Amino acid sequence: MARDVKLIDNISGTELFSCDIKDIDQAYTKAQEYEEMGLDIKLVAPSIPETLIKSLGANKADIDKLNIVLDEEIASHIEEEVGCVACLPDNEEKNIQ
Repeated sequence: MARDVKLIDNISGTELFSCDIKDIDQAYTKAQEYEEMGLDIKLVAPSIPETLIKSLGANKADIDKLNIVLDEEIASHIEEEVGCVACLPDNEEKNIQ
């Protein structure tokens, strides 16, 4: 299995740590340690759709295309001022209660 979860130093771009997705808890623990040391890091992990298409045999080009489509979809919702798709607008929340 590939080491899909990575901790990257934002300043140097150096990979500081990597692990399998099943061990992502280790990455979060390590990230906290690095942040406490004063490092500016980012955690890179595959999304659920990316994990799914990888398990179905997708190649790098397919994964890149998926990520572009997902980014465009998110951007279109921001541009349309739809807001958070998980949150209901104020008027709909009042109707449910």
